[in-house]
Formats: sequence, C-alpha cells, structure tokens
Amino acid sequence: MYIRVKKVKRGDKTYEYAHLVNGQWKKRRIKTIEGKRTYKQYNNSVHKYKGIIGKVYRLEKIKEIELNFYDLIMQKNVEEIYNILIENELKKRGFEENKGILIKDNLHADLKRLIIHDGKKDAVIKLQEKSGYLCSKTLEELHKIKNINGRYEGLQLLKKLRMIGIKLKPEEFYLLAQKMVKN
Repeated sequence: MYIRVKKVKRGDKTYEYAHLVNGQWKKRRIKTIEGKRTYKQYNNSVHKYKGIIGKVYRLEKIKEIELNFYDLIMQKNVEEIYNILIENELKKRGFEENKGILIKDNLHADLKRLIIHDGKKDAVIKLQEKSGYLCSKTLEELHKIKNINGRYEGLQLLKKLRMIGIKLKPEEFYLLAQKMVKN
C-alpha cells in the first residue's frame, strides 16, 4: 500500500488530500502464434483505491535539533525509539509538547494513541520532499514492526521509516536493526 496525493480546487484555493492506494501487478499473458510463444504487452499494474486519509499539510523545517542516536538506542526500547524519532521531526517543524500531545496551530499529534488530526478530522503531515507522509495509518504500520528476523523484514523497516519521513544515516539504521535483531 502507498499514499497518493490529489489536488482539489475550491474557489481560489487549492487543497491536497491523501488517498490510500493498493497496487497490484498482473502477469503478462502468454500467447502462442504459429508455434512461437509471445507475450501480450499491456499495463501490468492495477491500482485499487482504499479510501481517503485526510488533508495534507506541508511543513518546512524551522530549526535543527541534534539527537544522540547511540545513547537513544542503548537506553530505550523500539517503540520509544520510533516515538522519539517522530517527535524530533515534528519539533524541527515547530510543534510544541502539551500534556503528551504535540501541537502546532490546529494540528495535533498524539504518539501514544498513534493519531494525527487537525482538530476535526484525520490529517497527513508532509515531512520530506519525496514521500514522508506522517498520518495515523503510517504510524500504525511502523509500530507493527517490533523485531527483525531477516533481510526482507529489515527492508520493510527501512521502507516504513522512509514512508513516514524519517531519514537515518546508514550507521544509525544499522544500530537500530542490530537492536531489533537482538530482541
């Protein structure tokens, strides 16, 4: 599954909304003509619409915050590490913490309940130039990964981190993966 963003015009303003889409690949059909096997060429991907996630809010970095990643890995468990990484990205964009909830203008991020909303409905926060969509769905997907047993699961973790918008250096990702393999 992935997120697709569509623009909607209302009057003079243009809004962006994120949709959840499931991509499926079809096999090419084998066709035999005069004893020779040929493949019928056509678009192999089919996209199935799953539903709307919410309005997209694009936020730029306001400040740079350093994070001691080595100490973080050694002292915290995996879920706490995820939450601290996400909290760090949000604080770089001007979010302030109030009673365990990160708030900026009308956007609220509750990392304990894994909810991102704009006061009324679910919302999506765009953290990076390419991909990087932080919403309730992507938070749930990331928090499903508790440990790593092989290469495929490690690649899934990297994919989920990038989908949310968390960029780790190779050494940092290696430390995180190493901790998750031990558990």
